[in-house]
Amino acid sequence: MRLGGVDPSILRELSGVYKPFVKAFKELISNAFDADAECIRVEFADNFSSVTIIDDGHGMTPFEFRDDFTRIGGGSRRWAGGKTLKGRLRVGNKGIGFLALARYCERLIVESAGERGFHREVELVRTPDSIDIPATLGLPLSSELLSRCLSCQVSRSGPRRTRLKEGRDYTWKRGRRHLAIPKNVGPVKVRLAVDCNQLIFKASLDFERLLCLADNADLEKIEDFASIEIYDRKTQPPFSGTRVCAEQLKDFVRRELRMEQRKGFVRNIGSRSGFEKFRWSLSRCTPIPYMTLGGDTENPLADLLTIPPGSALSSLHVSHGETSFSLRRPLYPFDPDSPSLPPDMLTKAEIDEGGLKAAGFLAGYTGIIFPAEYRGLSIRVRGVAIGDPGFLGAETLLTGASKAALSQITGEINILAGLDAVGALNPGRESFYEESEHFKILRRALIGEGERVGGYLGGVVAAVLRRTSVQSGLSDVLNRAALRRQALEDMSAAITQLIARGDGTARALLEMARSRRSHVNGLASASMLEYWIPPRIGGLTVKFTKNLTEPATTNYETGEVNIDEARLNQERTLLLFDRQFSIIHKKGQPDQPIAEMDPERGEIFINWGHPVRLQMDERGFLRTSLAWLLAKEAAKKDPDLMMDLALRLLSFNAVSHG
Repeated sequence: MRLGGVDPSILRELSGVYKPFVKAFKELISNAFDADAECIRVEFADNFSSVTIIDDGHGMTPFEFRDDFTRIGGGSRRWAGGKTLKGRLRVGNKGIGFLALARYCERLIVESAGERGFHREVELVRTPDSIDIPATLGLPLSSELLSRCLSCQVSRSGPRRTRLKEGRDYTWKRGRRHLAIPKNVGPVKVRLAVDCNQLIFKASLDFERLLCLADNADLEKIEDFASIEIYDRKTQPPFSGTRVCAEQLKDFVRRELRMEQRKGFVRNIGSRSGFEKFRWSLSRCTPIPYMTLGGDTENPLADLLTIPPGSALSSLHVSHGETSFSLRRPLYPFDPDSPSLPPDMLTKAEIDEGGLKAAGFLAGYTGIIFPAEYRGLSIRVRGVAIGDPGFLGAETLLTGASKAALSQITGEINILAGLDAVGALNPGRESFYEESEHFKILRRALIGEGERVGGYLGGVVAAVLRRTSVQSGLSDVLNRAALRRQALEDMSAAITQLIARGDGTARALLEMARSRRSHVNGLASASMLEYWIPPRIGGLTVKFTKNLTEPATTNYETGEVNIDEARLNQERTLLLFDRQFSIIHKKGQPDQPIAEMDPERGEIFINWGHPVRLQMDERGFLRTSLAWLLAKEAAKKDPDLMMDLALRLLSFNAVSHG
């Protein structure tokens, strides 16, 4: 069977649009989908030397194989804008899909059968004349098959179209391989009809030969690139659908499939084994159902990812050796290792403009998304993902924290109408034609227009930044509180340790702790310093409450940060041996003492307006203030004892003392 009319250099160029192997392989799945298959089996040889795809679709007749499957642009011309017999929108429309595997295997073997007829009309302008039936049909049908499956109608040309009679006006020769009109009956039209219900074929596409052709070769002269054998269906085992086998996969394909998982902690799909990467990628670029949406009506994504009936296969099964997998399209929110999706970070996407209809979701997370392959927006046209997930150019418009937020965003958009697979997609379905009006509408809705990112993506970026700001601000508040508490605990532990020594220093400290004499000056009357907590954190209102299970909680729906007041109060007490002192923070003047103590009331005042505060962090200042205050009070105007005691308190390490 000849494939003519296209220069080899064009074939060579077209065969390179599908990269990598899995992107080429998906074209065979798309072909099966367009044949109304419900179940597809993919079977790899044990050594990955070949792969076979078996589907239960309506198959192909030998004529459809020749005219559509192997003809460049044949699918585009015949099926553009059309639907399958089941009413599916066709995935494959470019008409170059048969070349997808040309660079990845030496041969493609196709076996199929279809229950549709084939018709061809031939006009003879002069008679007598004859017709070579196999040459006219363009396929090697045996005399036996022709006698069983071929019928014809011969009529005079013209308005009256008088039918001619077999035996009187025309005859068959050599087992119906030639139709002869032995006398002059004027111009005639011959309508040939082949009943393909009785036919099954096995064809071979020799890619190795095709790609070895010189660029200036004439394909009309190639006789061995494509070959086909046609049989009587009754003589073959029961068969339905189509079976395609890619034989002699190239060495680099086998190496990729056999590649072992990288050692160590694996986070990204790219670090997994070759066969696992293949399965995962195939599940993302083929029309199959979602991972866990079936029957899960409580999941917030269920309504957002409703796809039209019949737009996905029932099953796609992949096996190799003893391993077997039924694929479902994975989504990050359903990945076993993904955190729960915060409701305020889930954005519903709906587009209905200018003939384009789309629906889906965008989701933001508080941490970076792993595996990294989930990051970005995946856009599915007719159930097939167009290229890898991305942000339609938004990454070039953002900088700083806004650009970093993209690593925390994922999404899925299903095109329900528009973005036609012929007029809007590049060959290989890896990208969109940016001139497409539907693509412009989609891009504007998703990321806005101009030099600023807006649209649905802009809203999710803002939500991610808001959470980051709230978490950072709240973490800072709680960490500072924890450090202040640690300073008090360190000082309490130091006093206890020094008293336990039982020496003169211990007696001085013990006497100070149990003293009831009050001798404070101006700090007691200075204004209070409350909490170090701003009224708003990351745009959320701060509210104080009690009895929380955590030091603080956030409610993004109400826009509130709730902080446990009781936990904050705990950080403002200091245990001096057997007495509890309240730590009261004051906004004193620079010329006032760094700290004062009121043993009678059990209060210690810290002057946060003292110049020393500018030289150290909060924990260091609190320890310093308490060390000098306690040393001064215990030493009773003995400067040597005060210096010794202050240095011991400041140098005390709670960890080293157990």
